[in-house]
Amino acid sequence: MFLINRNFGLLWFGQLVSQLGDKAYNIALMWWLFEKTKSPFFVSSFLVASMLPELIFGPVAGVYIDRWNKKKILVVSDIVRGIVVLTLAVLYQLELLEIWHIYIAALSISLCAALFNPTTMSVIPIIVEKDELQQANAMSQMVAGAVSIIGPLLGASSVALIGYVGVLLFNGLSYILSGVGEVFLRINTIGTQSKEAVFASLMQGFRYIRTDVRVLVVVAVIAIVHVFVGSVVVMMPFVATLLGGNGINNLGVMQAAMGVGMIVGSVYISKYVCKSFFEFYLFYAIMCMGLGILTLGILQLMHVYLLAFYAIVCTMIGLCIAIASVFWRTIAQLCVPTEMTGRVFSVFSTTGNISLPISIGAFGIFLNYMSSGLLFSLAGICLILIGIILLYKNQRIFEDPFNV
Repeated sequence: MFLINRNFGLLWFGQLVSQLGDKAYNIALMWWLFEKTKSPFFVSSFLVASMLPELIFGPVAGVYIDRWNKKKILVVSDIVRGIVVLTLAVLYQLELLEIWHIYIAALSISLCAALFNPTTMSVIPIIVEKDELQQANAMSQMVAGAVSIIGPLLGASSVALIGYVGVLLFNGLSYILSGVGEVFLRINTIGTQSKEAVFASLMQGFRYIRTDVRVLVVVAVIAIVHVFVGSVVVMMPFVATLLGGNGINNLGVMQAAMGVGMIVGSVYISKYVCKSFFEFYLFYAIMCMGLGILTLGILQLMHVYLLAFYAIVCTMIGLCIAIASVFWRTIAQLCVPTEMTGRVFSVFSTTGNISLPISIGAFGIFLNYMSSGLLFSLAGICLILIGIILLYKNQRIFEDPFNV
């Protein structure tokens, strides 16, 4: 079956609908803030507010994910987010929407995401069989690829076609629809009733990560991949302006190409690698990602500015991102005990949320001192070397995760 089973189908459809709405919502609100204030500060501070609770409370949220009913977490998180966004729509329609409303909404949605995102990852091993985990993660990654292509187009066109209130209604209802679908999930995810203090329980999760080398490697991979993906995010607009034609259109083509690569990688894993698992594909994907970033640098250093070449390389990078994401998720889901998934997967989410903005800021500074071509080349070489080191260091540690 394409969506594996009924439970996973409900979860997958909810992810698709809510993430599409979320992308349109973020673009619409950033544009509304810019129109209202004419200040980049408010736009950037909105992005900070959208990430801050997830960064601060992510690991602590994992403690409660392990203690509470996971199905209820999914349903309540989506319903609350839907109510928050629909409230913004009502305020906008009544001409009462203020900037501080936007920040409160961003903080609330981020707090819900701190619970929702790790819970989704921890629920997948419960609703699919062990040998279907890889396919399930590939299907989930396919959503990310589709949203990265459709989302920006949907956000920009929706504001023009149905206005801000229409975008807010769409996003709010998408959350509600996702939450209603999750009500029908048939899973037994009652959390453990622990009398242990929250801090002690949190430390237990960190100790587990430190003692399981496979999980520790996954944390390192998440940080590394996000750092170097950050380099692409920062430098891609600069590259787009160097190519012939309209810079913003070039940027859209390259971003869409990366999304296509993510979909292609997800489909490949889902169809052709779903019955056997090779954990070292994770390290090969990292090396190939580095090769793609290095190629972007070489193209610029050789003064090659044909958009088609950059689109092909971006597709390759997107494919590698999808493969790496599917494999680290599958390794973690097979290694981590059910009673620890909330705490461990929350650390995964927090690691990515911290390393990506740090990388974006760092590479933005580096661009003041060297060309994007040289910076791409150095980043690509570093990532290739890291992939080789990880492969060499861990080839005797990893066993077939399906035997866990």
